[in-house]
Amino acid sequence: LDALIYREYLDATYTTIKNTPLIATDINEPRIERRIPGTVIYTRPGERLYVHVLNGDTKPHSFHVHGLHYGIDSDGSWPFGVQEYDGPNRSDAICPEGQWCYIFDVHEDSIGAWPFHDHHMHIEEVVKRGLFGGIVVRDPRCEKADLEVPIFFHRLTANVGNALFDSGSFNAGDLFTFTFNQEGTFEYYCRFHPMQGRVRVTTAGPLAATINILDTPARFESDDITVGVGAEVTWNHAGNQPHTVTERSGAGLESFAINGRTFVGNTPTIVAECGTRVRWYVFNLDLSMVWHNFHLHGQRWRWGNEWIDTRSFGPAESFVADTIVPPVILQPLPLECECKPHEYTEAHPLPMSDGEHEHPSHSSQSRGKHKYSSQDACPDQYLEKRKKYRLQGDFLIHCHVEMHMMEGMAALLRVMQEVELSEKELDRICYQLPTVRVHECPDVEHHPCGGDGEDGWELLEPSPIFVVHGALLNTGHVLLFSGAAERNYPLEARIYEPVTRQIMPGVINLPEDFFCCGHTFLPDGRLIIIGGDTNGAGHTNNRCFIFTSNATNPDSGTFGPATSMAHARWYPTALSLADGRVLAFSGGHPVAAEVEVFGGGTWASIVGASRSFDELYPGMHLLPSGEIFYTRAGWAGAAGTQTAYLTLTGPNNGNWTDYGQQQFYDRQEGMSLLMIDTTVSPERTRLYVFGGGVSGPAAARNNATAEMIEFNGGIVGSAWARTADMNFGRTNVNAVILPTGKILIIGGHSNGQKWSPTPVLETEIYDPTTDTWALGAPLNFPRQYHSICILLPEGRVLAAGGVAPGTADPDQHSMELYSPGYLSLGARPVMSNAPPAVTYASNFMIETSQAADINAVVLIAPIAVTHHTDAGQRYIKLPIHSRTATTIGTEAPAHGNIAPPGFYMLFVVNNQDVPSEARF
Repeated sequence: LDALIYREYLDATYTTIKNTPLIATDINEPRIERRIPGTVIYTRPGERLYVHVLNGDTKPHSFHVHGLHYGIDSDGSWPFGVQEYDGPNRSDAICPEGQWCYIFDVHEDSIGAWPFHDHHMHIEEVVKRGLFGGIVVRDPRCEKADLEVPIFFHRLTANVGNALFDSGSFNAGDLFTFTFNQEGTFEYYCRFHPMQGRVRVTTAGPLAATINILDTPARFESDDITVGVGAEVTWNHAGNQPHTVTERSGAGLESFAINGRTFVGNTPTIVAECGTRVRWYVFNLDLSMVWHNFHLHGQRWRWGNEWIDTRSFGPAESFVADTIVPPVILQPLPLECECKPHEYTEAHPLPMSDGEHEHPSHSSQSRGKHKYSSQDACPDQYLEKRKKYRLQGDFLIHCHVEMHMMEGMAALLRVMQEVELSEKELDRICYQLPTVRVHECPDVEHHPCGGDGEDGWELLEPSPIFVVHGALLNTGHVLLFSGAAERNYPLEARIYEPVTRQIMPGVINLPEDFFCCGHTFLPDGRLIIIGGDTNGAGHTNNRCFIFTSNATNPDSGTFGPATSMAHARWYPTALSLADGRVLAFSGGHPVAAEVEVFGGGTWASIVGASRSFDELYPGMHLLPSGEIFYTRAGWAGAAGTQTAYLTLTGPNNGNWTDYGQQQFYDRQEGMSLLMIDTTVSPERTRLYVFGGGVSGPAAARNNATAEMIEFNGGIVGSAWARTADMNFGRTNVNAVILPTGKILIIGGHSNGQKWSPTPVLETEIYDPTTDTWALGAPLNFPRQYHSICILLPEGRVLAAGGVAPGTADPDQHSMELYSPGYLSLGARPVMSNAPPAVTYASNFMIETSQAADINAVVLIAPIAVTHHTDAGQRYIKLPIHSRTATTIGTEAPAHGNIAPPGFYMLFVVNNQDVPSEARF
């Protein structure tokens, strides 16, 4: 803690600290050495105060008080003070280790609450570090309050030095320009609003850029730019509110605070009995251009000739307000409501009170004590025995400027109340009685009404290897590797363990450089790897390997050789077929036009199926009707304008048919995936392509778009249709199907190719049923070229790899874990049993105690992804044919074109859209 405070001592040698709490019943108030402000001084008319100030800081300071009577020797305002006779100290500049005695007279016209603060130099800066306090002049004629509460609204910031650039406050139409003369990444923010931005300076960037400042919502547009060394960046104030452009590393990010703390649970939680009188001493020590207001929930005070519950006040303004603590529940009880009978459980017990005693009324007109009874209102209901109950309720205290409150300028009045209730009254109360939990914040379900819930990213330990390829094994572990990656990285793979959220220590050696290979799963769960790099010119690798995990030691496995392909393939796509064979498409260099098939341990060419896929990693998907559909998603630019499908006319024969043009047919560095619904007949198949678009004609690309084509039992009669647009344009985008049937969009960049310096950190979730997008929690690190994202059996998503453009070492080793919002929506359904294997078109049972609440059964193929390409990612919704209290009856896919043979994750999803964990 590097705050500056005025600390009050009880002796002339400054050794005995006055440790009286600022607020007697604030359960969150920190110990004296961490308290902000350091003190509040209480006095009364007729007194003379001698305030001896010793400067324990390394810089000059002074002491300036509002509202009292003083001479110029005690004003403390630089440079209008006086100098001591025999030393350097001044009344407006006490030197380090120096002292000054300030003298104040307290008259009747000083009754009230008055702030004091440093008035030497840079007043706002030191006040924001905590160098302030208050003097309260009590009114001897006023009725004594049960509780005195000094409340300070202020900003708090660390002492981190001077910002590299700081515009100061500037207004609509103003410009601020700064020249960046060195390489680096420079983050900045607005001191007044929750706005942040970043300027990346490289040797090759443009030499000028303009950033607009907007109000609705408050933001810098664009908030992440790249310029060259020597570039001038101009911020154009295009809004109406005052803003600043302040570099972050040399200027602490400010907090909106109450009594030196921010956010409920840290700020004051003031415990008070219902009906008691609270005297509030309210100070605004935010000396900036921003005003605040003081708003109390459930309370009012008289201001002039009216009653109010909110008052605005400006910098260094203060006032006094008397209120009566409100009741937790109203008395007499509103018994007009008709409620269903309810029971109290261990989770929601009755808040019983011990003993019989009186409690105060909550009337704002009287503070007399009385014992509550409502027999006069409804005498027939109160003949039975009544019991006492101890209740607790939290009432907000906050600034009603929404941004200030949401950034932490809020506190609580925690009210305690005793009531007498009969059994009949309990049955007429339509809610759970609030129990006493004095030292805890309420335990509240974040999304009691459902919705998407609260999502978030968790940073994991960095990976010891650069991750370009990832595959979810049927053991539940994730195989990660990259190969040499043209940087001479060691040829090794690692295993990620989802339970511990760590990479296991074992090293699995790669027999070849698998960098930029293709992969998919075989029916027995092994991973087949095709092609890749040779760490030499031409990237001519035609070899094939199969990874087998170790059943007894998940930290190990082997890559065994298989028959080589006829053609070298670098950036190829591998696709599993209904008969368990594997197709290989594309790959270079040069680009292989021939399609090959792996089966029975050997490779063969598909006669008649040659097609040049210059884009590499082409998007291919097996349809339920048996055709292999080409979506134009890929790594490089694609020839022509048409999508297409391959029909296998025999085991080793096939031909291509063009099949319609997308609205935006440049899908370079986009991603495609497949969703099948077998709950309808014929099954409904939807192919989606997201983002992409780099080198095609301008009219052919729009990387903020997504398109879908739907098939119902066959290949004919369908056309591409544009869905709702994403919120952000993305190339090098990853898409992951969630168990709920929604699609998570992760990473990419807003323009350019590969190492573009415009990463998109925000995630998005697409709902196919409503054709709508929702923003999700942002990534911690960019996930662009060479990144992976994998759905895990627990329902979370692992993200790793990618490049961080503009850095000396762009290959990212960071890893993070996404928790979708459905994990915050309540208890998850649990499958107690399900068959480990099923045959096509067979019925099978799932055991779950939540059977009545299950509305979907889902199969999802394990992801094996690289370069935003996974031909095997598919979602299959199964029908529910029967249901008991503990079982769900469903049906396996009809054939291998719907679900190629192999391992799948089985999920059940309840009516709240919360999925179970998966079973393989």
